[in-house]
Amino acid sequence: LTEKFVQRSGTDRGTDELAQTLNYYLCDILEEMLIFGGDILKFAGDAVLVLWRTPPQELAKTISLVLQCSWQIQQKCGSRDTRVGQKVQLKIGISAGSMSLLTVGDRRRQYFLICGQVLGEVCEAEQLANAGEVVLSATSWELCEQHRLRTKRLAGKRAVKVGQKKWCIAEVEFSRGQRNKRKCTLRRQRGETEPGGSGAARLCALSSERHGRRALVFQLDDSMPLGLFSELRPVTSLFIQLRLAEDNRTVNLYTTLRNASRMMLEILCPHKGKINKVLLFDKGCTFLCVFGLPGEKLPCESLHALQSAIQIFNLCSTMLREIGAVSVAVTSGMVFCGVTGHPARYEYTVIGQKVNLAARMMVHYPGLVSCDA
Repeated sequence: LTEKFVQRSGTDRGTDELAQTLNYYLCDILEEMLIFGGDILKFAGDAVLVLWRTPPQELAKTISLVLQCSWQIQQKCGSRDTRVGQKVQLKIGISAGSMSLLTVGDRRRQYFLICGQVLGEVCEAEQLANAGEVVLSATSWELCEQHRLRTKRLAGKRAVKVGQKKWCIAEVEFSRGQRNKRKCTLRRQRGETEPGGSGAARLCALSSERHGRRALVFQLDDSMPLGLFSELRPVTSLFIQLRLAEDNRTVNLYTTLRNASRMMLEILCPHKGKINKVLLFDKGCTFLCVFGLPGEKLPCESLHALQSAIQIFNLCSTMLREIGAVSVAVTSGMVFCGVTGHPARYEYTVIGQKVNLAARMMVHYPGLVSCDA
């Protein structure tokens, strides 16, 4: 999809059109999830991790609610055409269980991660699903209201593909009432006002010299258009993947990632690099770092990024025994820098061909530091 937008409209405009297309699509999907009581935990490129909190005794009913939400999303957003002739399609994996929350970083910046069997199972369920499908993990299938679902076994797997459930009228009406309340809440969170109300936006620009940085800090209220945060900008992207030992316990995992993140921040800060995203999955922990964000631009930023990459690679490889392998990739070029997600739940990130290239290089050249030309 990225390549088709770039081929059609050029690097700059194509990147911007790609970001807008993904954002509109993602916003529609997240709107339904938020209405059904879910909360967004993580954005990971074109994937989203959503959480429904529930007590153990209500787990079966919550799985039914999530299934109802999933099928409604598939009906509304399961497939969508784009300007470049490429369809955007959706697949959904569901798991259930307990998980652990980890916070890593230093005193200035902290990042949260989640871990546990439920995370590995939801990743597997998503990978087993095809476009337009909903797949339940083995644990979710054991815990759910099985008698109310149509399912199909997946060959050689314990996970199951779920067909659409026939909801009883009372259940649908109850769900509609809950959803209407959530819609009102989301409208308030977006800053939408009733007719005749005041929705004026306020913008205050302050000069900040904290930690030696001379950047503008913008304070915006909820009614400020999120598009004002977005721009096309030349940056350098640095992907780091830490392959972790399979038998890592939660305590050991926390210690390893805490030490690794602190070392990275100590290396990145003098070079004006920022950790933008931290993702923990079954294959390891991935860090997306960016050089050249607003207020943090340095001459020869590619050189700063490469120096940081080599330092991080050497330190993580020698000082952290729990890490099996370290892979680092660096690319430079024009990307979309801005807000992605839903007005009630969003994040600042980078999107573009060069970001995708760095992610692919990190995977294809394990145990090495690689860079583009």
